[in-house]
Amino acid sequence: MIKRASTILHGVSAVFLATGLAWAQPSFTDVTSSAGVANSVPSTGAPRVGTGAAWGDYDDDGDLDLYVTNWASSVSQSLNRLYRNNGNGTFSDVASSAGMGSVARNSVAANWIDYDNDGDLDVYVVNFFEQDQLYQNNGNGTFTRVTGSADVNVIRQGDETNAAWGDYDGDGYLDIYVCKRRFRNTLYHNNGNGTFSEVGESAGVADNRDSEAAAWADYDADGDVDLYVVNREQNNALYKNDGNGNFTEVACEASIDNTDIGRGAAWVDYDLDGDLDLYVVNVGGNALYRNDGNDTFVNVADGDIKNTGSSWISWTSSWADYDTDGDLDVFVTNGAESESGQASALLTQSNGTFTEETGTGLSASPTNAIASAAGDYDGDGDVDLYVVNSQFPSFEASTLYRNDSDPTTYLTVRLRRQTTGGDLSADGIGLRVRVLDGDTLIGHHVMSSAENVQEAVFAVPAAVTVRVEVIGPTGRVTGSDVEVGTVQLTTVVGLTD
Repeated sequence: MIKRASTILHGVSAVFLATGLAWAQPSFTDVTSSAGVANSVPSTGAPRVGTGAAWGDYDDDGDLDLYVTNWASSVSQSLNRLYRNNGNGTFSDVASSAGMGSVARNSVAANWIDYDNDGDLDVYVVNFFEQDQLYQNNGNGTFTRVTGSADVNVIRQGDETNAAWGDYDGDGYLDIYVCKRRFRNTLYHNNGNGTFSEVGESAGVADNRDSEAAAWADYDADGDVDLYVVNREQNNALYKNDGNGNFTEVACEASIDNTDIGRGAAWVDYDLDGDLDLYVVNVGGNALYRNDGNDTFVNVADGDIKNTGSSWISWTSSWADYDTDGDLDVFVTNGAESESGQASALLTQSNGTFTEETGTGLSASPTNAIASAAGDYDGDGDVDLYVVNSQFPSFEASTLYRNDSDPTTYLTVRLRRQTTGGDLSADGIGLRVRVLDGDTLIGHHVMSSAENVQEAVFAVPAAVTVRVEVIGPTGRVTGSDVEVGTVQLTTVVGLTD
């Protein structure tokens, strides 16, 4: 029997018709040039540094588009990119025509989110020195900057490094936590009318520890999302939500305070036992915290998953089933701040053990990779990778790797809200999708704002009936009809309150 977490909100059954799962080494092809997503600059003059990327279907045409953030050394350089997926393996940069050509020149991250619950994806851009920017999707392929009117005026004292969206009070609207260096982090409560109010200190989450990243998840399965904050050279923080808008810092008690120089974190169920584990990437050595229940974790990182070494700087991690064998693997971006460091690593999993793969078509050379985003941009059932390189000093372009694993059977689930009002966010952020074969949990995905929203891709066995369960902190979730194909199943699960 699997461990049950929170309340099961809905079940969807489907039959798959194909061959069973089998492990094979993943195979990737560099399609950057042909796809048109190099995000490169000439190797003369001041460089532009790639900083982040996020997948999201902003035009609602069924395929994933890509937003890339950059740090430009000159205002004359082109800045962030909005790559619209043309549906044929190519992309077009439409940032200017979409109304996003005037972004700041020191962007470090971006999130696709539906902050106004109108059914389309908006964009939040994190800028290190300048004011962050919130772009509202107009529903016609264009965006309007609404930062001032939405009262998300992140003041310039901050040195913002990252942002994470989650509905911490369960009112159906996504709130935002902004990480900063040198100043206190901020939590903006979404008022549900297009405006936000800063509540960080009153909620007890106004960290002042040089924060690099944050991640929301209901790690204790008590019905509300909690917050993990990664700090640069001080203890990381785990804020436990009491369900009333207040948080208590419990990282030390949970044994996940992690005093290394932190860079990023991801909540995942790597061992498929039904609860959420935590992977933290650092300078020097990474940590994999297994959730043992009762609000306690154990660091089980060893070997390749740990990535030790004095010159090793891991920046982000992208979790997905890259080899389509049914369990989660991880791509770790490694690099350095001023010169090439270690090569990034693809670690495939077998029964809880992670092994670095070579000969996959991914770059095996040291690069200045600083971020990555995983998503099935071509809709073929295997998860592709976009790797962001900082382009200094070698001016190396960012890279799109197409996954050519070609699974014979898979399940892609998209979450979409079908009603207005209530206590569910429209884009499904904060919900979890689980796939079961009988009582066996064979897939578990956390919907987050980190690098890919809306979509979860699972490898599934053949000729079995599986159940799809959507788990959320509050509310009731219903499912749409499921279409069954001979090589794939793609379903949009409608969310109703």
